[in-house]
Amino acid sequence: MYCMSEFFFRNLKKTYPTVASAKGVRITDTDGRTYLDACSGAVVANLGHGVTEINDAISEQLSKIAFAHTTQFVSEAGLQLAKKVVQLTPEGFKEGARAYFMSGGSEAVETAIKMARSFFVHKGQNQRTVCLSRWQSYHGSTYGALSATGHPARRKPYVPMLRAPSHVGADYRYRCRCGFGPGACSKEECSIAAADELETAIVNAGPENVMAFIAEPIVGATLGAAVPGREYFPRIRAICDKYEVLLIADEVMTGLGRTGTTFGLNHFDVKPDIIALGKGMAAGYQPLAAVLGSGKVVKAFEDSNGVFEHGFTYSAHPVSCAAGLAAIEYVQSHNLIAKVAAREAEFFKRAEELLETGIIGDIRGKGFLMGLEFVKNLETKEPFPPEVRISQIVAQEAMKNGLLVYPGSGFIDGVNGDHIMVAPPFTITDAELDELFDLLKRTLVGVSNLY
Repeated sequence: MYCMSEFFFRNLKKTYPTVASAKGVRITDTDGRTYLDACSGAVVANLGHGVTEINDAISEQLSKIAFAHTTQFVSEAGLQLAKKVVQLTPEGFKEGARAYFMSGGSEAVETAIKMARSFFVHKGQNQRTVCLSRWQSYHGSTYGALSATGHPARRKPYVPMLRAPSHVGADYRYRCRCGFGPGACSKEECSIAAADELETAIVNAGPENVMAFIAEPIVGATLGAAVPGREYFPRIRAICDKYEVLLIADEVMTGLGRTGTTFGLNHFDVKPDIIALGKGMAAGYQPLAAVLGSGKVVKAFEDSNGVFEHGFTYSAHPVSCAAGLAAIEYVQSHNLIAKVAAREAEFFKRAEELLETGIIGDIRGKGFLMGLEFVKNLETKEPFPPEVRISQIVAQEAMKNGLLVYPGSGFIDGVNGDHIMVAPPFTITDAELDELFDLLKRTLVGVSNLY
């Protein structure tokens, strides 16, 4: 059974409900069914739906001008948003920093990689072309972003078109190389060893050829909110500094409050050179993403001809910028990042009751970004057979119960591995969180009884 329509669905053999409306953390379809959104869409709708202040800002901007091309004009909304978001960055980054806006996370990563390349072109180091990244990562679906992505299944159809892999391992603590188990490894020497793979890769590629290393501070869609060890990113920063390689933080999912801090790298007291933002930047009210270049990066352009040979038709779209500005101001005025941090412990404590189902090997994450990894055997960490598609079954059963979660699979080796992410809007109430975990427990109990 599949939907007959002119619409090109992500899966043409699957039927999707038609959305009708939404308010707060709830979405209603045209059949009248209501769903509690436990994953903010794709970790996008950080503020829930129907925020009057953001809707009003969009309407006000539309009444002025909807579109202006950045080769001709800049909008007040764009200027204000750039100032606002740069002010959020750490000391040592923000001095002289600038923001470049686009429509989505893939565009942001593409832009970040090209900004890194342009930085070295302006400095006369044209031989630097290699962008290193990690396996078990996701950076986007455009050509450059997918080349950087380390998820074998997502890459597979396009491998002949992509640049040759330049990937190192991730600090995946639940399945640490040391073989620790059951449970997740907590040895910092293992995290340092994982980080040292970057130095080996730089030396092998030739330091003079490497321009950047890109990483998610907390791995999102691929590994399901996998948090590295405390010493991992400080070591990464030191290695990048040693070889004059730019550090790009892919904060598309983790940025602007999702993990209880403004930026995910703040957890590790590390400053990158370039930051990619997206998803929650305008909280889904308009398509919006950004790349923030540190003062160090911007200066290379300013000391040369000032040109960044890059752009999109909808770069710095005035309505999107107005939505983004209103969303960030809403987060600030309601102190939502601090509230997410304060609620983190209770959020994860509630998840512990899910361990009773016997199919969860690891609960991980930070803030309101939680990953649940499913395993067939808790002691050996044996995953469910890929043909079972346990994460998809959990997501489907959750939806039948009126709950939306974010499934992922194939992250161990491109075939095996299943998880879901739970990432509700920052505005979810305590009563709604109770309902979320009640529905999730009911779902997992039902699935565990079958498998």
